[in-house]
Amino acid sequence: MLLSSCSLFRSTTATDKDPESDVPEGTIEVGKPGPVSKYFEIIDDEAKTEEGLFLVHSKNDKLYFEIPDKELGREILLVSRIVRAQAGTGYGGIRLENYVMRWEKRGDHILLRSVLYQSVADTTTSVYKAVRTATFEPIIASFEIEAIGPDSTSSLIEVTDLFTTDVPEFSPRERFRGRRVDSDRSYIERMRAFPDNIEITNVLTMQAENTPSGGNLRSISLMINHSFLRLPEVPMQPRLHDERVGYFSVQMVDFSRPEHRAERRRYITRWRLEKKDQEPDENGLVEPEKPIIFYVDPGTPEHLVEYVIQGVNDWQPAFEQAGFRNAIQGKRAPIDDPDFSMEDSRFSMVRWMPSTTMNAFGPHVHDPRSGEIITSSIGMFHNVQNLLRNWYFVQGGAVDERMQNLPMPDSLMGRLLRKVVAHEVGHTLGLPHNMKSSATVPTDSLRSPTFTHKYGTTPSIMDYARMNYVAQPGDGAYMFPIVSIYDKFSIEWGYKPFPEARSADEERPYLNEIASRQQDEPMLLFGNLSTVDPTQQREALGNNHVASTRYGIENVKRIMSFIVDAAGNEGDNFDTLSELYAMVIQQRNFWLSHVVSWVGGVYGERKVYGQDGVVYTPVPRERQLEAMQYLLDEAFQTPHYLLDPGVIDLIRPFGSDNQIMQGQR
Repeated sequence: MLLSSCSLFRSTTATDKDPESDVPEGTIEVGKPGPVSKYFEIIDDEAKTEEGLFLVHSKNDKLYFEIPDKELGREILLVSRIVRAQAGTGYGGIRLENYVMRWEKRGDHILLRSVLYQSVADTTTSVYKAVRTATFEPIIASFEIEAIGPDSTSSLIEVTDLFTTDVPEFSPRERFRGRRVDSDRSYIERMRAFPDNIEITNVLTMQAENTPSGGNLRSISLMINHSFLRLPEVPMQPRLHDERVGYFSVQMVDFSRPEHRAERRRYITRWRLEKKDQEPDENGLVEPEKPIIFYVDPGTPEHLVEYVIQGVNDWQPAFEQAGFRNAIQGKRAPIDDPDFSMEDSRFSMVRWMPSTTMNAFGPHVHDPRSGEIITSSIGMFHNVQNLLRNWYFVQGGAVDERMQNLPMPDSLMGRLLRKVVAHEVGHTLGLPHNMKSSATVPTDSLRSPTFTHKYGTTPSIMDYARMNYVAQPGDGAYMFPIVSIYDKFSIEWGYKPFPEARSADEERPYLNEIASRQQDEPMLLFGNLSTVDPTQQREALGNNHVASTRYGIENVKRIMSFIVDAAGNEGDNFDTLSELYAMVIQQRNFWLSHVVSWVGGVYGERKVYGQDGVVYTPVPRERQLEAMQYLLDEAFQTPHYLLDPGVIDLIRPFGSDNQIMQGQR
């Protein structure tokens, strides 16, 4: 019998009881040994109890889990995140670890084991036995059974030390280079139980040689939330990865495939979207049983909340192309709901982090068996606003008069932030960067109001294309990237249901039909960042790097004429001016590097068997010569427009020419 779905997989560390196995020597035993106590002597009237996935009890600063027999052997996903941190150690919402685990009963102990999925096999094949024998599930901790539950179908264990001592899977000591965990200064803060998950919040204190925040302190204290989420009993049907369409993926080696080798199988990461049992609307769309919802951190500046929500909702048209209505939604966090917690991994969040870091990130946590995305927590660092201001000043300041007298209006910052949120949401949906996308657009089309209002600056919000530096004053072109044609195509490919396909392999013809559109529609192409391919560069726009760079530099010349007046008002220092000037030079160097990539470059286009044409094509000779001539004319000549004494003499005593020459090297 051939493998037909992920549900036939078993990991190399399967749940079958091994009568010859035992707790290995050196196993961490958590909890005090001793005779099994009577249940009601421990869980008496003084104990506090939460009922959910299983019963959780607290009494006298001790934490007890009551593990039902029915949960033994079931996969549980552990997700650990920072709740609160001292300066320099992190921010609320930062994920520390995630593992798949399972509880196992052996004699008078409950074992917590780590589950691995690197190697798999169809359970009905003989090779499965060999695969199962080849590895063994690591034991994270061993707990003495303190008592049997009242109905004799559960085991009571004390787990306090799991959260107050140095258990590597639960302790970030190594990450923060702590010397040791101090149990006397570590404790359980709170516990919550829900039908499919348990939430434990603890405070962990470590001794350290040096703290990230500096100073004389030699201690690090973190408040951490640990989510124990029950994984679906039946894994989602996985979808095979196709390198022509960009998706993050999980990989495993399947030893039961018919290819006469250990076959590496890659499955994309995606949310489980299943259509409701309802009639489609007039557009053929159906709502999902469980939509993807992102809640906005209540700590987000109020004037930006609506733009964060818009950045999430911008993906709705992409899911409509896959057949879903209202599949993804941005909402305010329901802070008055007692069942809601930002640390609860059932809820995906857009977190706001008070940091000087100029960035944002969009991770996700997935089921390693199938690639199903379980939860996500997008991080928006406060100072990403500063990066957006700097980018848009250089890339759009010559066209958008709102940038010629800083600070910019809140509404403009909101629009810029919306594009960042949409980009990070794309990552949480399973999409990586698509650096080829911008190069599929004719450079002159970026000056067209009609084209840019329809497609934005690039066919994919997942490109590092930023804002429209090609547009010239008076063009009326749209300046920002949007969720565009490639993004809709990739969501259709990754999320469209094929109910007639009963396995990942049976889906392949349907998926290939969608992917094959790329042959006739270049704007649907995908490519990662490349040092060889000129069409897969970061910070680039358009298919003609020489023309795009010329347009960008013309705008830089305009910007240099008003940069001093734009950067500050009476009484301000020149820090902003210095920062913006540095960004001008950085952007020019980026644009010139795009031209350099033509010289000796090779174009690549991802193809599979059955498609016409070659994969790699050298950049034509005449294009390489054009690039060399432009570099001689622009890169290796003195850019006097960047050396205006009226700017330079306000921000540095010397060195601007060195910065420019460094770019020439």
